[in-house]
Amino acid sequence: MRQINLNFRHLSLEDKSFLHLKPSTLISIISSDSLVVSSEIVVYRAVRRWMKFQISNRRPFLSKVMKHVRLPLLTQEELREVQLESAHCRDMRLRWKRLNRQERLQECGGLRQGMYNTSIVCVDLFNMEGPELKTKDFQVGCFDPQTEKWEKLPPLKCLYCARCLAVADKLYVTGGVHTDDSYSDSLHEYSSFRGRWTQLPSMSMPRASHGFLNCNQKLYAVGGWCRYEDYLDSAECFDLIEKTWTPISRLPYTLSHFAATVLKNKLYLIGGLTSKMGSWYVSRKVLIYKVSSNVWTQVLLDAECYWSGAVSMNNGIYVIGGYFRSRVRHRNERWPDSGNLHCTRKCFFLGEDGKVDKDVVIPKLPVEIAGAGVVRWKKRIYVLGGENTYLYNNHDGENEEEYYNTIYYWEPGHHRWTQCPERLPFSNWGISGFGCATLKLPKKTILSLFRKTSVALTAVELAES
Repeated sequence: MRQINLNFRHLSLEDKSFLHLKPSTLISIISSDSLVVSSEIVVYRAVRRWMKFQISNRRPFLSKVMKHVRLPLLTQEELREVQLESAHCRDMRLRWKRLNRQERLQECGGLRQGMYNTSIVCVDLFNMEGPELKTKDFQVGCFDPQTEKWEKLPPLKCLYCARCLAVADKLYVTGGVHTDDSYSDSLHEYSSFRGRWTQLPSMSMPRASHGFLNCNQKLYAVGGWCRYEDYLDSAECFDLIEKTWTPISRLPYTLSHFAATVLKNKLYLIGGLTSKMGSWYVSRKVLIYKVSSNVWTQVLLDAECYWSGAVSMNNGIYVIGGYFRSRVRHRNERWPDSGNLHCTRKCFFLGEDGKVDKDVVIPKLPVEIAGAGVVRWKKRIYVLGGENTYLYNNHDGENEEEYYNTIYYWEPGHHRWTQCPERLPFSNWGISGFGCATLKLPKKTILSLFRKTSVALTAVELAES
């Protein structure tokens, strides 16, 4: 089915076996959301070709098969083709209805996979120390890796250290810190169809620099911090169907600034900052939460790390960059003391058991990077922005922070990372700690169908002989 979904256009036009499909098999194929077709006219033409191969035997199945062609997704030009062919063949009547945006979406049952572009979305694209912080809403940028171009999405109210994730064509943002230094417990949803933000029920407490993950139609907000020296061990999940938050098992210890991802119905929190006996330390553990049992387990890492990035792919987890360090007291609200601090170019791979698999080789990053936006796009891993805190080599021993606005990507099997010509938009400062996710955005030709109420083709009926 995966191969059929990916190659439906080619198979339906050129593969002779397609013409011999049983009606039930054809219906099972064309009813799938996973078809990689950019237009519904491809599905309509495939059905017509199948019909004409044995027109007398298959005419009784026409109405049943056509119910699975998403006619409201046809453009005006495509509708004219259907009208002309219907008039020529005289085998079906067309039923029309005036539909608004929501009605059109309900009538067609959703878009096919090929009708979306998957882009990288970044929330809060301003450096925390920049002059823009007090003057503007934070920008939401959308990067298309195919064209390597940026577009703006509608901005969100000012906050930083928020976290975001995407579920299909919806983007969710939780927590963060407002410009007046108050902490947020809010949850916002962005609909790519409607092009606007909606506020959903809030979390049970404010969080920033927390974990925010999606698993089985539930959003998990875990750990983080909410005030100076107030790190969290609480966790909760939001049911996308019921629209309610529910607490889950607490973390074994307080934790913030960790890498987080989902693999095979388990949540993984890698490294991070934690507290013990009134002091703050860098974690040397991976916390694994099994969703089905509501239980956390711990696995020891080879090194202490925090503010890395993590991506699930190839039955494991790629951990990218971050700070690697020995035990140090925590003295600053945002960052620990810089002693023994080391920002790294290294990356490593974790198996499902949470242990490092040294047989998987990942090339070093071009520069030392921590706090970057790290996401998977198709078979690539992208690293956007980030920072490097290091000890400035002078008699004062001052901390220096270097921020990046670069974009790198790597695909497993390649020997090095590639730098994109484009950089992060809106600011020349370079940035770190922003929210980053991959989001499905409807293609512009499809989105134009949902902009206004108009007449659409909704069904066909068998014409009388």
